[in-house]
Amino acid sequence: MTAAASPPARPPRRKRQRPRNGVAFQPEHQWLLWEIIFKLGLNALFVVGASLSILRLLPYQQIQQAKLEDVRLQVRETERRVEALRRDFSRSFDPGQSRKLMEEVSPRLDPNQRKVILTPPPGAP
Repeated sequence: MTAAASPPARPPRRKRQRPRNGVAFQPEHQWLLWEIIFKLGLNALFVVGASLSILRLLPYQQIQQAKLEDVRLQVRETERRVEALRRDFSRSFDPGQSRKLMEEVSPRLDPNQRKVILTPPPGAP
């Protein structure tokens, strides 16, 4: 055996020659290309339409957010008033406070009370 045995020689490969006018497609592949281009173009139109719609809706959404904040503020104020009315309502039906409540509501005085009228001291302007 020889020390330097060379592998068998390969025949040289031929380079494929491509058509010079560009990419050649078979007719069924050309229709597929046009279909893909059409779908991409249609999807691009959808994206543009959706983007424009969103841009038109942004001011409306901001107005609605401001209105919602106003409503939330009114709800908080109303909840405070309702809480005060609930406290007053429970006080109205408390038998221990009924006399005090009648005095607050009515201009009449308790018969056991005397009316005090303050007058200016004599000699005061």
